[in-house]
Amino acid sequence: MRAHIATGILGSFAFDTSGKPIEHRLFPKRPDVIAGKLRKSRAGGILPEELEIIRELSKKGYKEIVWNKDKQVRGMICIHKKDNVGEETMQGSYRKLALDLRWVSSQAELNEILSKVNIELTKTELRREKRDQIIMRVVSVLDELEKELNVFSEKLREWYGLHFPEASSMIPSHERYAELVARNGRRESLDDSGLAKLAGKSSGMDFSDYDIRELQAFSKAILGLYETRKRLTRYLEDMTRATLPNTSAVAGPVLTARLLVLSGGIEKLSKLPSSTIQLLGAEKALFRHLRGEGKAPKYGVLFGHPLIQSAPRELRGKMARLVAAKLSLAARTDNFSDRDDGEKMRRGLEEQARKILPKH
Repeated sequence: MRAHIATGILGSFAFDTSGKPIEHRLFPKRPDVIAGKLRKSRAGGILPEELEIIRELSKKGYKEIVWNKDKQVRGMICIHKKDNVGEETMQGSYRKLALDLRWVSSQAELNEILSKVNIELTKTELRREKRDQIIMRVVSVLDELEKELNVFSEKLREWYGLHFPEASSMIPSHERYAELVARNGRRESLDDSGLAKLAGKSSGMDFSDYDIRELQAFSKAILGLYETRKRLTRYLEDMTRATLPNTSAVAGPVLTARLLVLSGGIEKLSKLPSSTIQLLGAEKALFRHLRGEGKAPKYGVLFGHPLIQSAPRELRGKMARLVAAKLSLAARTDNFSDRDDGEKMRRGLEEQARKILPKH
């Protein structure tokens, strides 16, 4: 004889081949307990209630037990197969079973328990580790940090420019400019020989010691932000390589993080066609083209990929299609498997790119 076992919100049940319940073990009416048991069952775990049913069925002479999911208990008479008979029976009759077995007194009570169990399951899903979401937040922080650094650096140039205006054109790097101000302070104290010559002829106003101290403190704060940006960038690269090894190998960790932000996460990125991945970041240009106001874009943020950058202008569109196709495969691999084929994919992409370039 064959029995089908299924587990649902009421508990664990065994049905015969006609769908009639022959054994059951009900769960306590506690939403947190029910949610925990459902999580374990859906993950392939064996519940104590299911083991009790198996022992009882064994006494009744059942020689074949089928689960709705792949499960196996060693040393017992059960076999494991993918069979949805028990699952379908459970889904179709659990409301009637709940009332017949007096697990609840009304459909309203059952609905209330269902809602609470779903809330518990949703909480678990929200707590589940989603590293791609962390990556996206770090990208957002870095973007804001970059904006603030540009604003503060310009304000520092304007402020120190009152004291030594000639220095601004001589030092294009914002970070180096902040370093010089933080280290030297007064224009007469600058340790750069070229700037020292200009300092004696400067048209800037004199600053008091108090002015210089505040300038240096502000410069050090800016340098702290630059150091924070460097540290966060390293963190972003390390985490992206660990979380999306295949996509990172094909596109590089920074570009991969940008693609995550634009697509909304690894799951959404993995489901996008390569043609959409190719144009991520070029949405405004695409909409202008659709309105008949410009040419169709060939790429979005993918323009930052080294292979596209190094390709001749007339081949960049073709190269972008090639890179996007490989990225589509890499994102699917990262999302749906644990394989790390990144180096293999990268080499394959480079070989395909070489086949395109020599022809021109």
